[in-house]
Amino acid sequence: MLLPIFVLFLSLLYAESPVIKFAEPSSWRYTGMGGAITAVPEGLDTLIHNPAGLTQKLFYPRKSFILSFSTQLYFKPQFLFPILKDISKVDNKLGQILLNAKDLITSSGLGATPSISFGYIGSNWGAGLFITASAFVQGSPFPLGVEGFTMVNLTLPVAYSLKAVEGRLVDISLGATFHPSVALYKMLDGSDVDAIAAGRNNVNEILEGILSTPYVSFPVDLGFLMVGYDLLYSGNQLRLAASLKNLFGDYFVPGQSVAPLPRELSFTVGLGTLFPFFIGKIPVDIVISGEAKSLNQLLSGSQTFFKSLAFGLEVAVAKVARIWCGLSSGYPAVGGQVSLGIFSLGASWQTIESGRYVGDNPLSIFQVGFAFVF
Repeated sequence: MLLPIFVLFLSLLYAESPVIKFAEPSSWRYTGMGGAITAVPEGLDTLIHNPAGLTQKLFYPRKSFILSFSTQLYFKPQFLFPILKDISKVDNKLGQILLNAKDLITSSGLGATPSISFGYIGSNWGAGLFITASAFVQGSPFPLGVEGFTMVNLTLPVAYSLKAVEGRLVDISLGATFHPSVALYKMLDGSDVDAIAAGRNNVNEILEGILSTPYVSFPVDLGFLMVGYDLLYSGNQLRLAASLKNLFGDYFVPGQSVAPLPRELSFTVGLGTLFPFFIGKIPVDIVISGEAKSLNQLLSGSQTFFKSLAFGLEVAVAKVARIWCGLSSGYPAVGGQVSLGIFSLGASWQTIESGRYVGDNPLSIFQVGFAFVF
């Protein structure tokens, strides 16, 4: 129903080259499953990845508050440790750190995104507050030509979902999320980084003025989710999903002729299935998912087919532990979560392809965090 409309609208979309790639919040479940959760979203992920999931329960109880703290680190592991080399032998320690980070930055980039997420997930609607603080640099040659940014971003997502079709064997849900954002943004200039490395400048001068220009954005996400029940046995689910993210989403400065910061516009389709069963008296749920991401970029030729593919696996044991693994553009992902009452602790690792082709510029993401669900 909604899927043909998405495909028709797809012909009007052009692939964008977003400046901001790593400034938005993400869960450690998303990272651990290789990003393949469009068909199997839950919790705050429904506000970010597919609002149609609000009316299609997976694990999390409806009518719950979720408070999450996490940090994502972006780097290439084999280039991380040279950052610490020879620091004690020079007076300009910060400059030496920057110079020793050359291989890391020019090969894939270096960044971090700590975030705080709070939200309420109801039976068919949800709302939240997401705050992230991001910094990312990459470029070649180093340090001149370094491209990067610092950003503090506040997002207020409000999502609603309804069941367009509700039957004994099949449900179809449609959803939408409006998530206005305010960002304090500054591009990092290569000559400034060179000045720090040479000891002619300091970090405070580089970051001066970051609070003076707020950018705003008013993106809308659309979601579709069809769930078939009891197809193989009682409790089994088969899920078909689609999402269109970041419509009208570019950042701009109100009242100024400042060029907007593009946000990635993406159309994604996904499949998922849930296999619940028992080992003795212990409930075990297995979730398998797969999807093709950013199909609008694939059709425009700015992305290859294999880069768009992602697969995920989740094993949930009772309400205590989860294990994740996945593939994103052929790169592995892994993670896990332990829950004790309302408290959860999780960590995950994923490698993504930040270049155009698979193998072009892989970048590792390590994420760790904790959450309260009540």
